[in-house]
Amino acid sequence: MSRGGGRHNATLMAMLRARTGLDVVPVDGLGWDGDALEAQGFAYMAVRSMLGLPISFPGTTGVPEPMTGGVLFRG
Repeated sequence: MSRGGGRHNATLMAMLRARTGLDVVPVDGLGWDGDALEAQGFAYMAVRSMLGLPISFPGTTGVPEPMTGGVLFRG
């Protein structure tokens, strides 16, 4: 069973191995806390988005130009 879109997704990890020809392992295997890294990554992107800075780039995601992420809802 796959859980999520990242390191818990066995299908994604297998596809990365096949595409790169490398031994792709979850960061947890390196002694890092994968859940903490994910939370930090989302916090980093949230701050960049709030500042109107891009979080997606042509060279990494294929977007036509650097883009910010979504709209901040102030309830």
